[in-house]
Amino acid sequence: MSPSRTVKPSPPEFLFKTGSKTFELVRILRRRGHGEQHFLALRKQPGREPVPVFLQALSLRGQGASSLRDPRARVQETLTLTRLLEHPRIARLNGCHEVGDMLYLEWEHVPGPTLDDVAMLPLVYVHSYSESFLVHVGLQLASLLGFLHGRTDARGAPLGFVHRDLHPQGIRFGPEGTLALTDLGDVYSRLPDRVPSSITRPHGEAYYGAPEVLFGEGADARSDLFSLGLILLELATSLHLYSLPRALMGDLEARLTDADAQRVFRGMMVAAEAGCGSGEYADVVMHAATYRPEDLASLMSRLSPGLRAILHRLLRREPSERYATAEALEADLRVHMAALGGQYGGAEAAAEFQRALEKTAPRLEAFQVDVGAFPSGSVLHLPTPAA
Repeated sequence: MSPSRTVKPSPPEFLFKTGSKTFELVRILRRRGHGEQHFLALRKQPGREPVPVFLQALSLRGQGASSLRDPRARVQETLTLTRLLEHPRIARLNGCHEVGDMLYLEWEHVPGPTLDDVAMLPLVYVHSYSESFLVHVGLQLASLLGFLHGRTDARGAPLGFVHRDLHPQGIRFGPEGTLALTDLGDVYSRLPDRVPSSITRPHGEAYYGAPEVLFGEGADARSDLFSLGLILLELATSLHLYSLPRALMGDLEARLTDADAQRVFRGMMVAAEAGCGSGEYADVVMHAATYRPEDLASLMSRLSPGLRAILHRLLRREPSERYATAEALEADLRVHMAALGGQYGGAEAAAEFQRALEKTAPRLEAFQVDVGAFPSGSVLHLPTPAA
């Protein structure tokens, strides 16, 4: 896709070795609180082809006397959880490796660009995805959340799974137009003997968090559906509800009721205790407390009435006003897809994305020079030429 360039390769960075397997760093994906990091790595074994894997690294340092933060207990819970979440479109856990003062969870690396890359294309090549494409993405995610939320134990009792961290970087758009979840690091459940967090804290990427999560009030299935709504809104408009155009902080503060102000204060206190109360987090929480229906209407002005109605319901501030289940959302999306007419599925979505990618290529280099580089690993990334 990109122009031919001469790039001087850098030597691989060794992470660790266990048995006959060695793991080399490809790139750092995320850094989180309490010493947690996410990597894309290459697993190598003698006589076998290298395999890309996703590593979730947990620090064993500073555990203290409390077992509530024990990473080993968390790993055991994750192993149990992943056995209950076996699905062809959810990344599999390959195993766990303890090396020195680190625990590494080794996850399957799912092929394809992230949904973040998919949403980035309109920023380079000015276009919009078809509503059929948007509804297809919504149906795929609603189906996955329905599976997650509906899991039960052997006796049929609900396990109460909530993803809590649905964001575009943790979703892959596969070559056949299917979507897969690749990041289950914050899934909540009512598993027996579950080890709770030692403190109440916000979970996941703040930019895609439901208001009640940002305010430190907990999460349920409707919180995940709000995150899905934010993802669809961004994919449809290249705009975000927590970054309203022309919204100044003073204007947002003027909108606050006393009750809203208390929720914002509580959310910031919880975030500060967890070590994530940054200025950016404060901006997000303020937007979550003050956006209005007319703000949503302005962002979605170019969408059809049917899709606007679905997004309005997904993005209500109060959970009781949203879709109660992923199945209810899926039903409305199917009705809207039928109203759009024609057959549209994975093959059509993959072809539409590929056309957008091909149209983007001629403009990509100029965009990167003017705006800045996309992260390494993005389908839009152009390497920096060697000096």
